[in-house]
Amino acid sequence: MNILRQLNWRYAVREFSDKTINHSDISELIEAVRLTPSSYGLQPYRLIVVSSPEVKEQLLPYAMGQNKVRDCSHLFVLASQVSINEKSIDGYFNRTELIRGLEPGSTDGFKAHVKQVMLAMSKEDKANWAEQQAYIALGNLLNVAAMKKIDACPMGGFEEEGFNKVLGLNVIGLKASVICPLGFRSKEDLTAESPKVRVDLSEFCLMV
Repeated sequence: MNILRQLNWRYAVREFSDKTINHSDISELIEAVRLTPSSYGLQPYRLIVVSSPEVKEQLLPYAMGQNKVRDCSHLFVLASQVSINEKSIDGYFNRTELIRGLEPGSTDGFKAHVKQVMLAMSKEDKANWAEQQAYIALGNLLNVAAMKKIDACPMGGFEEEGFNKVLGLNVIGLKASVICPLGFRSKEDLTAESPKVRVDLSEFCLMV
C-alpha cells in the first residue's frame, strides 16, 4: 500500500459511522503505539483504550461537546506519567537487563547519565517532556491507522481533569495528555472529500 496515498486519504474525522474496529486491528494499533520510539526508551506514558459506550458517555461532557468521543468505535487516550523519578528510571534499566540477558548492573553507567539529565529537570519540564513523548506515539498511531484505512481524529481539546477523574488516572500516577477517537468515517461527513490544505512544498522544505 502506498504510504503517501494513505496519508493523503486520512483526515481529521468530524463524524463517525457506527461501524466497529475488529479486535485484531485494535491489537495491532495498540502494539504500534507500544513500539513507538521514545527519548532514552523510557516510554513515560501509558495507553488507555476505551470501548465501553457507558464510559465514552461519561467522558463526553469533558470533550467540549465533541460527539466524536462518544460515537467513535474506540477512544485511545495517551496519558503521561506524573512523576519521572529514580524508581521509574531504575525500572526501565532493570527491564532492559532482563530482556537482553545482561549482567545485573551492566547498564549502570548509562543509567547514571539518564538520571543526571532527567532528575535535574524541573517538575514542569519533566511533565512537558513526557507529553512530547506521548505526541510522538500519537503520530505513529495516526500513520498506522491510515495504512489500515482506519479513521482517526487527534484531539487536544478536552478537559484533562475530567478525563483523569472518569478514567481513574490520578490514582495510578497518570494524566491525560492527548486523545484520539478511532473508527470509520460517516458517509454524512462531507469534509472527507475536501482537498487537503498544507504549506506548499517549496515553502515547507529547505534543502541545504
